Amino acid sequence: MFSNELGTFLPDLRAYARMLSPDISRADDIVQNACLKAWQNRAQFDPKKGPLRAWLFRIVRNEYYQQLRSERVRDTDHTDDIDDYLIANCDLEQRTDLKRMLSAVQSLKAAQKDAFLLVVAAGFTYEEAADVLGCSAGTVKSRVSRARDMAIGRFSSENWTGDVLAEAGSPLDLLHEELNRIQAVQRAA
Repeated sequence: MFSNELGTFLPDLRAYARMLSPDISRADDIVQNACLKAWQNRAQFDPKKGPLRAWLFRIVRNEYYQQLRSERVRDTDHTDDIDDYLIANCDLEQRTDLKRMLSAVQSLKAAQKDAFLLVVAAGFTYEEAADVLGCSAGTVKSRVSRARDMAIGRFSSENWTGDVLAEAGSPLDLLHEELNRIQAVQRAA
């Protein structure tokens, strides 16, 4: 039954949406809208074209980009400028490695970020990610490789000194540790 299958993928869809959008309420809205669209279009799902999981992740991804596009159209208000002026920029709390790593991932190009999140964080194979993204598995491999290099570079360049790196291990080890944390959170969600 479609509703049961859809329900089994909700934790994965939420985790993916939260990686796309750091705003939790927005991520939940994305998943809710994606599930509604999937339900309304369930007759159009063809298992011969790919697995349900890939189809649902594609809907989540498309919903995220649709919301971004609609925000750009509506974003004629300049309250951000006022907020920057009125709110003091206080860095009272040190950022954790996880926040820094997520920030590095968020700064990637959209195509690289999508491939990286699907393969590394959501655990898709290259072929499954290719189905979601609508490209070849080789393209996904290339995007993930570039995304890893860029994320590691950005992660390791931000406020890191040689002493910290020597104590904490290589940036690649730190990135793998953080990705393992993300996967643990994803499984728990």
